[in-house]
Amino acid sequence: MIALLLGSVLAVAALAFVMWPLLKGGLRNTPIVLAPEQAPEASALEALREIEFDQATGKLSPEDYATLKATYTPRALAELRAREAGDVAAATPAAAAARTAADDAAEALIARVKRGGRSCPSCGPRPESDALFCSDCGRMLGAGCPSCGAAVAADAKFCVECGASVAAVS
Repeated sequence: MIALLLGSVLAVAALAFVMWPLLKGGLRNTPIVLAPEQAPEASALEALREIEFDQATGKLSPEDYATLKATYTPRALAELRAREAGDVAAATPAAAAARTAADDAAEALIARVKRGGRSCPSCGPRPESDALFCSDCGRMLGAGCPSCGAAVAADAKFCVECGASVAAVS
């Protein structure tokens, strides 16, 4: 009997603990909007995309949608203008750093391909920038012998100077 009474008291206490936030103040109806200073990694464009998505899925009321859109639209326009002008510092710092790092990596890859890009006479440009032979047909990609450096014709199988094989074994 005491165990049943003690269990009932504990159940009522747990229920009161869980229900206390609802009983004392209710739920908040106002959306929580972080200022750009509070969330520097989030851009205004991303916020607008989230607002549009939330409105389309029915998570935002029309009044909240209008308020949030009016708040973030000028910021997004300023961000787009800064991007178009090339002013990376005017955009959000984290987004600007990510863009410049991605741009630098892409530019380095393009430069490496342009510098070492080899092309096979029969297969065309090769993805291997440092390859000596075509990975499809086995032809030599460079214009010189890998052994002595002498000029070699594109369709030659041996170097005329040193006799080394200039074609991959097929």
